[in-house]
Amino acid sequence: MNQVQGKPSKYKAFFLAVIMPIIVVMAIYPLRDWFSTTDIVMLQLLWVAWVAVRSNRRVAAITTLVSVACTDWFYVTPYFTFHIENIEYLVTFIVMLIVGLMISQLAGELNTKVRDVQLHASNSRTLYELAKGLNSLDALDEQKQYFQQLISEHLAITCQFQQMRQQVAGEFMLLSDKEQSMGGFAFATLLSEGQRSFVNTAISLLYQVHEKTLLRQQSAAISVQAELERAKNALLRSLSHDLRTPLATIMGASSMLADDEITLSEAIIKEQAGNIYEQSKILNQHFDKVMELSRVNKMGENLCWQTINLQALLSEAKARRQQQLAHFVVTTNIDANSSCQGDVTLLEIALANMLENAWRYGDGDGEVVVEFTQSRYESAVSYQLLLSNKLISKPQASADEGVGLGSVICDVVAKFHQGTFSLTIDNDTEMALAKLIWIKNND
Repeated sequence: MNQVQGKPSKYKAFFLAVIMPIIVVMAIYPLRDWFSTTDIVMLQLLWVAWVAVRSNRRVAAITTLVSVACTDWFYVTPYFTFHIENIEYLVTFIVMLIVGLMISQLAGELNTKVRDVQLHASNSRTLYELAKGLNSLDALDEQKQYFQQLISEHLAITCQFQQMRQQVAGEFMLLSDKEQSMGGFAFATLLSEGQRSFVNTAISLLYQVHEKTLLRQQSAAISVQAELERAKNALLRSLSHDLRTPLATIMGASSMLADDEITLSEAIIKEQAGNIYEQSKILNQHFDKVMELSRVNKMGENLCWQTINLQALLSEAKARRQQQLAHFVVTTNIDANSSCQGDVTLLEIALANMLENAWRYGDGDGEVVVEFTQSRYESAVSYQLLLSNKLISKPQASADEGVGLGSVICDVVAKFHQGTFSLTIDNDTEMALAKLIWIKNND
């Protein structure tokens, strides 16, 4: 709805104010012997009132004058002159003129108030749509684009964002008077006082949403940094435990082999050399995990959301751990058409580590069940991958045991996808349950 209420054209005004009163008079003229002058005046006032409601006060006032003149010309003796012999007619015409002008004035004020109410309602509706639309956008450029599109349609005036004023004509309004570097909006023509007040309110709303978006982005950055610090702490905790055992074994075996005072049989030497080799492989796996975690953190900085086929994701994840999972049976409820949204490489790495954990905690020749579910909400979709497998008997873990780098990697991938990861080991039921949940907000 435009801010400026359209006025009737001059041809329409001429028709309503001049032509129609003459038509009304001519329509009644054959029946003038049946009507008194007062009756005709009332009929003319009826038309004046209709014009006053449908048009503006100026047209209604002209209609009143033309109606008085037509009534005098056609219905007051002597006919077809403006001469009035009877004083009663003069009083009637004066009263008709006053009443007509009063009707036009009151109707004009009513129309003005109605237009003001309609304008206020239109502005309020536009501001509501603006607030709703801006809050649904996360990028500042998208918010500015939406603002100038909506305001241009509402005012019927071209509106364009500029970092600094470029055009001389028209009007330029800053996004913030205190921070002029933020730019402003240029309008093709000068704005009226009402339009300027409306635009000021809209720009104030845009500025508040801008500030809210910046705070949200800063909060998200702080949250990501905190998660990274937590991941680093978990990494150090895991490394301190997971490296301690193989290093201690290597140091013990190597010191035994290097001690000249200890005489070892060939079988013991071979056994200790085998221990060193096996523990070295474990260390190598840990270093591979550290490099994988480093790659995950790097890729998480530029998250790429895309549609992923879940069966393909599962196949690629198994291929990453082909050696460990060679005899491991994977049972799933995922069909060929199941898909999700996320970063395919990160989710592939996370699922590979979840399968490896199932292999590590379970029987290498056993079975793991992979389940996938999704839940749709008004503004987001939640995805869940659930892996469960039977545990093998193992000694009670020590109090300072690490969480494992595979779990740390899964947790980092989940955090980058606004989700969570959990690994639960139930010694009573001898079951391990790994759960990866991530969320995709609707755009």
